[in-house]
Amino acid sequence: MNTIRTLKKVLIVLLPIAALLAGLYGYFLHAPAPQQPQLSASLQHASIELGGLRREYAFYLPAKLPPHAPLVFVLHGSLQTIDDVRTFSAYAFERLADTQGFILIYPQGYQKNWNDCRRLADYPARAQNIDDKGLIAALIQRFAEQQGADPRRAFLAGYSNGGQLGLRIALEQPTLLAGIAAVSANLPSDDNLACHVVGQAVPVLFMNGTRDPINPYGGGEVTLFGFANRGAVRSAQASAEYFATQAGYPRDAAHRSTPWTDPLDLGNSVNLAQWHATERAEVALFTVIGGGHLLPQGGFRAPRLLGPTLGFDGPQAIWDFFARQRSAPAP
Repeated sequence: MNTIRTLKKVLIVLLPIAALLAGLYGYFLHAPAPQQPQLSASLQHASIELGGLRREYAFYLPAKLPPHAPLVFVLHGSLQTIDDVRTFSAYAFERLADTQGFILIYPQGYQKNWNDCRRLADYPARAQNIDDKGLIAALIQRFAEQQGADPRRAFLAGYSNGGQLGLRIALEQPTLLAGIAAVSANLPSDDNLACHVVGQAVPVLFMNGTRDPINPYGGGEVTLFGFANRGAVRSAQASAEYFATQAGYPRDAAHRSTPWTDPLDLGNSVNLAQWHATERAEVALFTVIGGGHLLPQGGFRAPRLLGPTLGFDGPQAIWDFFARQRSAPAP
């Protein structure tokens, strides 16, 4: 009898705790899966040998692919997979590949990370100095040879750690890509920058949320909710201005606009600062006011732990930026 009474007391204590934990998980971590799109073709998976490693990637070839099609790389964030970045973008890049006629490539990071420029980052891809720049270069060559893609019209959109790899390529190998989009990623501060800067202009787009709990919009330490310090980054504004200066724009040359406001009138909006002139590399900063550590889009509500998901069509804005860029210099 005493045992039964003790068990009841334990259950009285544990059941509310379990209900609370379940509620917290449901609110902060649960994210309903986005609707699967109807596409003209299927995602394919392949691998490539590089530096003694077998690197995995997925790719999407639209059924009606034009000759000499552009290439668009989409890179996942830290601790993510190809499936994760497809989900976080609500498959928008696959839809765009169908309507705009480009080849879409999703590489998989080494142990779910990319070797970026941040000196203090200690995850395996960086600790082992994995050749992620070489991976992108090798895939450009492979798709040029096998699918007739235009190697001078290769673009990269990266989320978080994937965006940091894009920034590394912009700094160290600016002729490899015709344009780079960094989402939820700022340029490392000088004391945290471990890259060799070539100093050549390249089109760069930033898309950062003001309520990002990981990559601070105004600059500062990047951590995973207080753990895994990646070191300091510049503010989003200073990051964009860095590349604008490299491209030769005078101070305060940005054109400013508001391409999106929240239709529910919640005070959220997107502001655009754009440096754009003939014969200069374009630079753009999309400030997602009220947005979290996320790619804004309307098809997927990401886990609330990462901050608010706004309905601005980020993938379309990224493609529009890529589409108006000139070809990269010949290798």
